[in-house]
Amino acid sequence: MKMANLSLSSFVLLLLWATATAQDVRLVGGPSPGAGRLEVYHNGAWGTVCDDHFNNAAASVFCYMLGYGHTGRFRGRLYGGGRGRIWLDDVRCTGSETNISKCHHRNWGNNNCGHGEDVSISCFTARLTGGSGSREGRLEVYHNGTWGTVCDDQFTNAEAGVVCYMLGYGHGGYNFGNRYGAGSGEIWLTDVQCNGMELSIEDCQHSGWRNHSCDHSEDVSVSCTAVRLAGGSSLQEGRLELYHDGKWGTVCRNNFTHAAARVVCHMLGYNDSGQYIGTRYSAGSGQIWLDNVQCSGTEMNIASCQYHDWGNHDCRHDEDVSVSCFSAVRLVGDSSSKGRLEVYHNGTWGTVCANGFTDAAAEVLCHSLGYGHTGRFIGSAYGAGSGPIWLDNVHCNGSKSHIEQCLHSGWGHHNCSHSDDVSVSCIADSTESVALVGGENP
Repeated sequence: MKMANLSLSSFVLLLLWATATAQDVRLVGGPSPGAGRLEVYHNGAWGTVCDDHFNNAAASVFCYMLGYGHTGRFRGRLYGGGRGRIWLDDVRCTGSETNISKCHHRNWGNNNCGHGEDVSISCFTARLTGGSGSREGRLEVYHNGTWGTVCDDQFTNAEAGVVCYMLGYGHGGYNFGNRYGAGSGEIWLTDVQCNGMELSIEDCQHSGWRNHSCDHSEDVSVSCTAVRLAGGSSLQEGRLELYHDGKWGTVCRNNFTHAAARVVCHMLGYNDSGQYIGTRYSAGSGQIWLDNVQCSGTEMNIASCQYHDWGNHDCRHDEDVSVSCFSAVRLVGDSSSKGRLEVYHNGTWGTVCANGFTDAAAEVLCHSLGYGHTGRFIGSAYGAGSGPIWLDNVHCNGSKSHIEQCLHSGWGHHNCSHSDDVSVSCIADSTESVALVGGENP
């Protein structure tokens, strides 16, 4: 009887530990339950995790704790900064651990970070296997505790785009047919039909789990590299290139606008604040795939916009389009080079608080606008704006390319009023006797 009581007590303790493990981790602010800012519960309070040394291996451990298996991907700071304690820093995992307690990290609460460094991750129930990298391969989905394949019946680029979005690569999916061959085990889905707006392939119409008349020779493959930005200083900026008919090619600038740039950035998994930056990173080589691209800005894929037929153009490579997926910035005042600083985030223009803002931050801003490192912080000279105050406590060392790469308190987190809105001058000389005329941007 004594042994039975001990065994029951041990079982209860084990059950409580397992339940607590699942409840001690959550994802906040993302588009689905499996993606968001990572938060952990410790000592009676929820807090965040700093991105120092954080990688996909660490993300996979947290996803395992959340019940998704070892399927995680580190998404940088995509879902913004949190509040309260920063519980963990310098997290180092091999990826095989089943609990964060098995990884190396600083003591709880010991960190040298701000909330602008809070980790975001995604956990997914799909993977691409057998390809040359994580962005392409045979599609497999996780269901009922087992990985299985998807039949290619009805499968198009729209369905591939949803898969790529699940995996954190944006909506840039491309149906690769059966390129990566036959899988094994279950064939979980067939006749998958998506409208492109779904967060997961499971939300699309299909014939039901395991209900199919396919064999593994029909297993579908997907590529999430249908669009890329090349030649820039960052993955978020560069010459626009598209993958079509087995080849990478460029896009001509005719009629290309910020709206089309937003579609591209959405495909790449960034926010919708893309900017057309002329031909800054031209010229490419090979095919020029698209010309006269016209988008409203609401499309999920650039292939849904209006354009000439693929390969039909009258352009040269010195007209190749360049795009930036960093948040849009502008100066509102009496000229485009001097005014109140505003940034575009989450579909809305907003301001920046003066706390911590210096000439170094102004230089970063002016450089991103094409004026070189000439910026000066001029207090609140151009008055109060309206709408959200997007950034506070911005700290730049001057070496960054865009202001959102600098340390800050997290999007929308501030203790300011609009009377603190930052103003900046990008004029190199107080005589203001220099001007650039007739170009594609200021």
